[in-house]
Amino acid sequence: MHSHLQDVLSPPLAALEQAIDFLARIDARGRFTYVSEPGLAFIGYHREYLKIVTLADLVPANEQAILNATLERVRLTREMQRCTLHLVKTLTYPQLVELRILPDVSQPGEWLVVAQDMSTWAAKEERLTYEMHHDALTGLDNLASARREIERAKHEANATESQFALLLIDVDEYYRVNQAFGYEAGDLVLAEIAMRLKSAVHAREFVARCDSDSFLVLLRNIPGRAYVQEVARRISDAILQPYTHHGQNLQLSIKIGAVVFPDAANDNGQLLRLADEAIVQARKEGGSSFAFYAPYSLPARTDTLKLESDMHNGIRNGEFSLHYQPIYDPFDERVVGIEALMRWQHPVHGAVPPGVFIPLAESAGLIGFLGDWALRNACMQLMQWDRLGIYLEYASVNVSAQQFRDTRFPSVVRDAVTLTGISPRRIVLEITESVLMHDPLHAKGLLEDLTALGIRFAVDDFGTGYSSLAYLQSFPLATLKIDRRFITDLPTSRNDQAIVDAVVGLARTLELQLVAEGVETQEQLGMLTARGCHLIQGWLICKALPSAELTEKFQQGMLRTQKQ
Repeated sequence: MHSHLQDVLSPPLAALEQAIDFLARIDARGRFTYVSEPGLAFIGYHREYLKIVTLADLVPANEQAILNATLERVRLTREMQRCTLHLVKTLTYPQLVELRILPDVSQPGEWLVVAQDMSTWAAKEERLTYEMHHDALTGLDNLASARREIERAKHEANATESQFALLLIDVDEYYRVNQAFGYEAGDLVLAEIAMRLKSAVHAREFVARCDSDSFLVLLRNIPGRAYVQEVARRISDAILQPYTHHGQNLQLSIKIGAVVFPDAANDNGQLLRLADEAIVQARKEGGSSFAFYAPYSLPARTDTLKLESDMHNGIRNGEFSLHYQPIYDPFDERVVGIEALMRWQHPVHGAVPPGVFIPLAESAGLIGFLGDWALRNACMQLMQWDRLGIYLEYASVNVSAQQFRDTRFPSVVRDAVTLTGISPRRIVLEITESVLMHDPLHAKGLLEDLTALGIRFAVDDFGTGYSSLAYLQSFPLATLKIDRRFITDLPTSRNDQAIVDAVVGLARTLELQLVAEGVETQEQLGMLTARGCHLIQGWLICKALPSAELTEKFQQGMLRTQKQ
């Protein structure tokens, strides 16, 4: 019989060990292969005794039919089943418990058994529910709780024809506090920020911590935008007061982005994204600042030629950077890779969307340079994380149509491998269906050439193009990425469900990995994992972040990788 829970249970179950009265694993004959330490204390038997008895031996004879029926339902449905019966505790009397039995996915043919004293179940369940939806450090609601609260606010606003505002507060370069003073000091500062934030808003307002260094405030039934600006000013005044650590003052800088419903968006994830975009727009003001979300537009007098000229200067001035979004395995609960995404922070216009500057880079003949730079830097970033003990299987880098058709492209990829010393298997190049189908024979030859080197290829935004199945299966591909437009309405759209089912089946037939993009809710995640999609990326896990911020998340254990 196992003696350590960590040897037999996944981390989420391991975290619940102390909160559950009796946690065990049984084999097909009902014999115990594991019993938790709290379970031994609850049942009152020695571990050696439990090695020679079955679960049925701990149930009164007149209730064994209930147990047998429950076990049979588990065998038939392969899902958790529950019942209420007594467990006979040594030297005492039969204890009424709620018994939950479910298949153990990590040990085929075995079942997990959870029993909870009915007299304490309600109180413990309430505590666990609280912990699932609150941040342990600050005591504030967490992002999962915030998503539900936003949904409630939407229904209220629609029913009463009122407005509400979502404020996202981002602490600039917070990781520097941890670097300078240590994580303990950083945690104290975050706790102080939470207290100040709560004091700056009315008690009725919803406040949450939604990331390591970002907070959220939801203002219901607002009288207008002037009120939102006033609240933002109060928040700034409170948070920007100096912090003291061992007699030394710390001064922070923040950005606040706001979005108003219903005049901006119509779903949780989009509201959060737009608030984050408002923060990006606020950054161009410098210092600590505030901005409402406004759709991106260039100043009227700025034409394409001027922006192309600015792009040349931006390359020289280091205005381009890479952000990285984790690609996550929800079954193993770890990050397996990252997608490198290019960003341009213009000194006047602020963040220029990729949908604007990528076409300009292509027309200006700069996309090759930017693409080569992105590939090398993504490879070097993987190697840097390796040295920090943060191991990711691969980096995924987008390749534009113009890059792909450039005769120098294969040598560029080989140079990146040689320069950085990275294993070619850790590079995934993302191309679209339209790029493949523009010249299938050329694409097939190029893919075969680089695949022989070890490079892997992913088809980005799959389902939006016009690829032929006959051609698709002839390409040496490794991954399909389901476009986010099929994920957004997945819980309610039968068409999207059918498309996702078809793509999952296709990937399984062709033995390809499948990544779902734009996953923002637990409901979307549940539907994807139930269909067999093993990799996801999106706001539910983490937004795209600069390397320093993502490194901090890895080091703090907020995102787990293979060697952590």
